Amino acid sequence: MTHRILALILLTAASTLRAGPLGDEIRKQIDDYENSVRANTLKIIHATSEEEKAKYRSTIPSAEPCVKKLMELVKANPEDADAVKAVTWLAISGASYPEGQEALRLLTEKYAASAGIAETVKQFEYRGLSAEPFLKAVVEKNTNRPELAAALYALGAVHFKNYDTALDKATVEASKKTAMESFQRLAAEFSDVTIQGFKLNDQASKMLFEMANLQPGCEAPAIQGKDQDGKECKLSDYRGKHVVIAFWGGWCHACHGLMPILSAYAQESQAKPIAVLGVNTDLESEARNAIAQNGANFRHILDNTNSGPNTTLYAPRAFPTLHLIGPDGIILLKNSSLEAIRQRIEADLAAKAGAAGK
Repeated sequence: MTHRILALILLTAASTLRAGPLGDEIRKQIDDYENSVRANTLKIIHATSEEEKAKYRSTIPSAEPCVKKLMELVKANPEDADAVKAVTWLAISGASYPEGQEALRLLTEKYAASAGIAETVKQFEYRGLSAEPFLKAVVEKNTNRPELAAALYALGAVHFKNYDTALDKATVEASKKTAMESFQRLAAEFSDVTIQGFKLNDQASKMLFEMANLQPGCEAPAIQGKDQDGKECKLSDYRGKHVVIAFWGGWCHACHGLMPILSAYAQESQAKPIAVLGVNTDLESEARNAIAQNGANFRHILDNTNSGPNTTLYAPRAFPTLHLIGPDGIILLKNSSLEAIRQRIEADLAAKAGAAGK
């Protein structure tokens, strides 16, 4: 977990604590830990050498003392309304400790119907299937709109991710069903609910669209725009070829190493019915320079930002993201590695050559 995400969780937990003796003590424990992490992070930022940075990275404060103290407070004050604040913090930020697992059990059994936990409930979208019992308990027991909406969203998101990565058909179908039912109820009953400035239904709608339109076997949605030379470019221009689509940007450090490799693949594939097409997310004023500096010597559609029309349509969850589109415009692979794409194309071309030779 990055320091930035951790700090956001800590601030969220701290900002929602109630006034009162227990709430004050819980807030003090969290603030003390948060401040120690912040102080250490500032030392890393201001360090003048890699050696000094490494020194401070090795002294990042452990959450364990805070975790243990918060659980002691919970056990000593189980009926205090403020205890749920410590429990929710523990279940997210202390998830790797036994106390975090105990907190998750308490959330499920004792606090699932509580008000004021919506922001924490939403965070469980990142916990995978282990969060399902708690999220289902909130859906079944909680009558507060923010908490219920957050649980439906998180439950749908957990199953959406499982649907997207599961290998066996039964699991894929089961997770797809749960995700769609959760998101559809969210849209029908809680489309107005906003958490941390984001409308849950807007985020869920993107995942629903992806399940319906961006899976292998679906026709690839249209991609179009101007390329780095100012010429109009469309995905459909490459019908009849396998097309490797790369969503990337010069701002993305992980993209830097991939671009030269993709360029080499595009070069070696020139004599084959294969095309490599980038969707660049840099500002247009910076895009051409990013393409040149990263050795991305193939055609790119300039989307101007990572919220540009093509990027928004395909909603990649990370950068770079690679998709493979078949000669007939059908999605063959999504969120894939270049090696998997290469193997799939080679197998398809070999099968085509074999059929032609019969």
